[in-house]
Parts: sequence; C-alpha cells; structure tokens
Amino acid sequence: MKSSTVIMESENLHITLHRVTVDYVFRNASNQDIDAIVAFPMPELDGAILEVSPVDLPSKDSTNFLSFKLTVDGKAVSPKLEIRAFKKDEDITERLKALGVPVSVLDPRLKAAVSKLPKVQIAQLVEQQWIVNENPDPAGKDYSGIWPWWQTRIQFYWTQHFRANSTVRVSHTYVPVVGGSYIDDDGSHIAQRYCGAAALEQIKELKAKVEQTQEPGLALWWRGLQYILTTANNWAGPIKHFHLEIDSDSADDILLTCMPSIRQTASAHYELDASDFHPDRNLAIVILQPHQNQSASPATQ
Repeated sequence: MKSSTVIMESENLHITLHRVTVDYVFRNASNQDIDAIVAFPMPELDGAILEVSPVDLPSKDSTNFLSFKLTVDGKAVSPKLEIRAFKKDEDITERLKALGVPVSVLDPRLKAAVSKLPKVQIAQLVEQQWIVNENPDPAGKDYSGIWPWWQTRIQFYWTQHFRANSTVRVSHTYVPVVGGSYIDDDGSHIAQRYCGAAALEQIKELKAKVEQTQEPGLALWWRGLQYILTTANNWAGPIKHFHLEIDSDSADDILLTCMPSIRQTASAHYELDASDFHPDRNLAIVILQPHQNQSASPATQ
C-alpha cells in the first residue's frame, strides 16, 4: 500500500539465474507507529501456457512455486496468501469456488474436481472457454483431457509494523522463473530488444567459437528474467541508496539489459549503485550462454 511517511532507506538486490535475494531497510519518519500491508506478487500462471509449453517452475509446491522466504529483522515470517483466478482480466475466483473447483491452475485436485461436475456444467465451462476438454468422452467418464484455461495470480502479503522514528530490515529470497530458448539468428533481434547493440560483435564472436564444437543454430541460449522495481515508488520519496548486483554463470556469458549505468566489475559480475533512485521502469535482463553450459530443459516464462 502507498505510504507518505515510510522511506526506503536502501534496497540491495542480488540476482542470479538461480536465486534472487533482496534486502530492504525502511525508516518510519513520523512520530507515530504505522502498520502497513506489504505484498509480494508472484508471476501470473496461465493454464494454457502451462499445458502446452515446457514451463520449468522452481518448486513443485502449487502455491509457493518460487520457494519464497521472508525475514524481518532477521526473524522468519510466515506471510498470508491470496490466490485469485482471472479470465481476460475478469475475476472468476468466487464462481470457481462456488463450483467446488480449485482456483489455482497448479492445484493437483483440479481435474478431479471438474470431473465431478454435472455434464451440463462441464459443457458450459468449455463454452465459456474456462476449461478445455481435449478428449471428450461421450460416456462422461473420462476427463483426463481437461485442463484450465484461466490465469491464476498468487501473492504473499503481511502486515508490517513500522515503529516511530525507527528502521526495520525486510529481506526475502526466492528462485526466479527463468525463460529461455536457442538463438537461431545472429543475436541482433534479442540484442535490439534488450539494448545490447554494443554487444553484437561480442555475440558474433561467442557464437562462432561455440559453433566450432556445436551443431549450427544451437550454439547460444538466451535466458531471461524480470524484476519489478517500480513498486518502490509506493514509499515516501526515492530509494535513498539502491545497489544492484547480477552474477552470470561463467565468464563467457553476455549480459543484456536496458538498465542504464550498470557496469561489469568482474568477469561474471555486474553492479549498479544509485542514490535517490526513482525507478521509472522494471528490470528485465537476458543472459546469453554457450549451449554446452546448459543442463536444464528449455523453459518459458
């Protein structure tokens, strides 16, 4: 929620393809204690994408699929959970609950719950495009081909107590959802999208180097993730001190991002320092990697 008296003194953000860690220091600049709702929204889950694409979610937990953990002043906190369902931005949460159908497209009980509905209701859900029934059984006994065609939004939230004229440290860590695919051209398309025109020659050299031992067209792999920065504007004033660190997996990797002023400080390490930082965009990064560095299956965000 927006606050006019709680200041974000600092945000230290450390990003890798395998873990994101964030440390905040907030200061209540008023003479009164404040209780404010703080939320951490996870990426939207689309039932259709999950069904037809090789999405690699970090955790098998159907609610905390990012393995999100929270501490306040060094003590673990268990946040509350909100799960809502949308179809074309229309909130259908309560209607699904009324049918006895789980809200999350990841819920393992979903198919069984839908299969227990009357045939007429199942037909209506198909007609409304809330579900897909790929292999309709005329006898109405086999519903293995059913999958959800709505979007699920899951967020953690908690009430944070800010003592008057005091600071509090809030930290969280999670495993990001990382998208990726092979680069089947010279890399110019992805470079243009992520402000990497200056890296085109470097991409060309890396691609040529890897293609000496790899099948042409499978030399480079791009892996991308996003981080929401603009919610920092909900607090009073700018971020007094913002520090960003990004680590790639190896010295051969190439980082692409439109975040200005980021600099490479080591072979696989990048940093940005800013004072009175007012983010006007969210952070999107792509890391280009030689194919032989990959051990995971393609994932789609």
